[in-house]
Amino acid sequence: MARPRPSASATLTTWRMLHEAACPFGARAIDAGVANLYASDEFLRQLLTKAVAAGASDIQDRGHRAQNRLTVKRSESLASNTRHFLLATGCARYTLGSRPMATERPIVTARVLCVTPDPIGIARAFAHAGLEHVALLHAAEPPSFGAYRSFIGALPDRESCAFDPSSDDDLALVRGPLALGPLGAAPRWIGVLPYEAARARLERATYAAVESRPAPLVCHNEWRRYPAVICVDHARHEVLAVGTSDAAIDALVRALGRSLPGASPISAAVRDADPPEHHLRRVERALELIVAGDLYQVNLARRLDVMLDGAPLDVYEALARSSPGAWGGALALSDGTWALSTSPELLLLAESDGARVSRLYSEPIKGTRPRGEHALMDAALRDELATDAKERAELSMIIDVVRNDLGKASVTGSVKVVRQPHVVAHRTVFHRKSLLMAHARADASRALLLTAMVPSGSVTGAPKIRAMEVVRQLEGHRRGLYTGGFGSLAHNGTLTLAIAIRTLVMREQLGHYFTGGGIVIGSEPARELAETAWKARQLEALCRGPTTPRSQ
Repeated sequence: MARPRPSASATLTTWRMLHEAACPFGARAIDAGVANLYASDEFLRQLLTKAVAAGASDIQDRGHRAQNRLTVKRSESLASNTRHFLLATGCARYTLGSRPMATERPIVTARVLCVTPDPIGIARAFAHAGLEHVALLHAAEPPSFGAYRSFIGALPDRESCAFDPSSDDDLALVRGPLALGPLGAAPRWIGVLPYEAARARLERATYAAVESRPAPLVCHNEWRRYPAVICVDHARHEVLAVGTSDAAIDALVRALGRSLPGASPISAAVRDADPPEHHLRRVERALELIVAGDLYQVNLARRLDVMLDGAPLDVYEALARSSPGAWGGALALSDGTWALSTSPELLLLAESDGARVSRLYSEPIKGTRPRGEHALMDAALRDELATDAKERAELSMIIDVVRNDLGKASVTGSVKVVRQPHVVAHRTVFHRKSLLMAHARADASRALLLTAMVPSGSVTGAPKIRAMEVVRQLEGHRRGLYTGGFGSLAHNGTLTLAIAIRTLVMREQLGHYFTGGGIVIGSEPARELAETAWKARQLEALCRGPTTPRSQ
């Protein structure tokens, strides 16, 4: 039998009880003993307004469950409005269930923190506190589209080596209106998908010789589930702690302290693991294969070895200062290995509302010029890149490869170039990039998407599989993480992956850094070698001798 709604007098009594409980003491939490209060949407909005105005900072909405706090039962349609209302009014902690008649355990909890919005400083605080597997996903500059946020996690509670970590998850995804806001978008899983892990299923045995090159530092997929993360909203200058329980959030908040720690001195030395003349010869061989019709384009790289003296997060800060990327990250992996990336390139953004994957995005980059010494030189180099026939052809071919990969999981005819090729300026180089969008098929899974997209055609070539076989044949070192992907799977199922370029993989005092470029029929070996140096300019920040960079 349906429970009757409260009478007007009962409503007034409840409101008065809340007011009296909160106002006299400037309460940090409302404890009014309200059980199973049935309220209209308008009454709930007024009640929340009164509660926040009274100084409440702990509001829990658990559906029909009485929790000795402000507890209401209302339609799911109000959930998104309630969340945004609480954030806008500065409520310090609130919890929302994942569906009407929510279960006893909340899906996502958020807490507003009075902390400097410094992602690197927060990550460093976690590392100084000894928290395990610190993970930083850092937007060091605004992305070309989407939310401008960074995320920091530690103390994972589960691991997975699957392509799609949700296959190893025992928690349901957040669905419905709650999936669309900042809580649903916070990472649940953070990890890496190395290039090395994708090779076995793509390279054909008849073309690939038995592998004799030494194993790289990162070989296997590594995902970790974080029960709580810190979200830094750079646009709003806000810091939220988001997690699946108060205990998980408390464990991170305790590590922050009153002030964030600064950086320590770092120094580095770089040497060629691949001598320049070796790279010239491999480019010449690639051109021979292209002329013979074996393939149209191949991305070739050479490795630099870096000897380091400094903490990984301090090294990352120096890299990000020199060459910031919108899709950067610093991830503590297995065996003391760290992946430090200032990637400028989005591999895949697969949006989800918790029920299914919807829109897909990829933003391939091809074509590079160094930044000039002054504004006039900058303008000349930008124009040169924009009009160069070889560079235009290079990106056009890769757009076709990425379009084909997206099409494997998309509605027929839905793959579109939504932002035409254009030149973008970064701290050390100019790039040409484009943005593709598609609508995922109703039956498209994240596993299918990842199988199709990783590694990206942007960092392999055209055709993709043959290009990977040529990479195997010509490159002197196995790539490991380089040109694979890293990123997160959110509570709502949204998948965000950057391409692991501008990436230093570090273990103890040794780091590996790959740098390369796309080879097409118009490539000049000497210019391709020079491009590898342009893309590694950020290493100069590590080699200027001991320095103490200041956190941003």
